[in-house]
Amino acid sequence: MSENLYIKDFKSLKVWQKANVLEQEIRELVKGFPNCEQYRVTDQLVRAVRSIGANLAEGNTQLFIKRELFHANAALGSAGEVRNHLLTALQNNYISKEQYEILDNKTTEIIKMLYGYIKRLKLEIGNDSDFSDS
Repeated sequence: MSENLYIKDFKSLKVWQKANVLEQEIRELVKGFPNCEQYRVTDQLVRAVRSIGANLAEGNTQLFIKRELFHANAALGSAGEVRNHLLTALQNNYISKEQYEILDNKTTEIIKMLYGYIKRLKLEIGNDSDFSDS
């Protein structure tokens, strides 16, 4: 094996870094949720936010760009799920309007970054159309 082998490091992705920070913030936030929500909105929110970074890490470590693209799209879906669960938490008065807005804005920023990341990956494979055929 070549000594000059390049290994991509998902931790260098700015979008992964932001997703990681959001995960830490949400993990702290849900500690204040009612116990009756432990296996409902709490679990769903934590799983969704963890899925953003996990999918970015898994995809970025892939050898094939179409696989990386698939996982980036999965991260995008998870970010949408986070927004939904944050809204549920707000509607049930588990978080304040201010907490909701801060976390929703951070999640929206991650979504925008994911759009850019996906666009770049699509250009790398020379296909700017939907990647449903991948």
